[in-house]
Amino acid sequence: MSWRRYLPSSLRDMIEVDASELKRLLAEAAAEVPRNSLVLDAGAGEGQYRDLFSHTRYIGVDLAVGDAAWNYSGLSALNTLERLSFPDGVFDVVVCTQVLEHVAEPERVLCELQRVLRPGGRLLLSAPQRWHEHQTPHDFFRYTSYGLEHLLAKAGLVAEQMTPLGGYFWFLGFQLRLFTYWAFSRNTWSRRLGPLALPLKAISVGVFEIALPLLLYYVDPLDAMREATLGHFCIARKPALDEPA
Repeated sequence: MSWRRYLPSSLRDMIEVDASELKRLLAEAAAEVPRNSLVLDAGAGEGQYRDLFSHTRYIGVDLAVGDAAWNYSGLSALNTLERLSFPDGVFDVVVCTQVLEHVAEPERVLCELQRVLRPGGRLLLSAPQRWHEHQTPHDFFRYTSYGLEHLLAKAGLVAEQMTPLGGYFWFLGFQLRLFTYWAFSRNTWSRRLGPLALPLKAISVGVFEIALPLLLYYVDPLDAMREATLGHFCIARKPALDEPA
């Protein structure tokens, strides 16, 4: 929400932990990518991670149908991920974040990403496990870590790292952040509150969008299992040509 931009960045990152944790993990991976590597951001959207790869030769592609409000002008090309317009084995790194749930044929997409990766190249992938419907009607799947590993293996990729995006309490905080939206923006009953609507909405924002998510941010380490996670960040590798099967 727009009001969050007025918060200190450290506080905002704890509230919007779903986005900040993914960006932190991706930044760590991006820092390991050698300078001048050829990087494909598959499903780049508005190119929000372009700056993380400023030391590389970055190419962002997307079909540009996910969100009508987004600005897709920074894309290098419009491209369907099921059939990429690049030759085999040209990219050192492929990035694909929060995209796999939006494609009707995820196995085919992963095979294409594997195809354009050079042998030994890496795929930086994230996908949600517990999320509300979004960018409809282009919203098809959710993924456990086992589901991602299965799809990656079928595409000829080896999962090297699988990191959950928080535990149950981060997930709960994410859900609570949506309470004000569902209670006041998506329901007509709030209009019947008259002059009470605005102060009640302000209280809702303070409780459900700030106080409780911050509390749950600090409580999340109590969940050691990380089974009820928002999603996963994965680093996968395309085997080298001389690598035994």
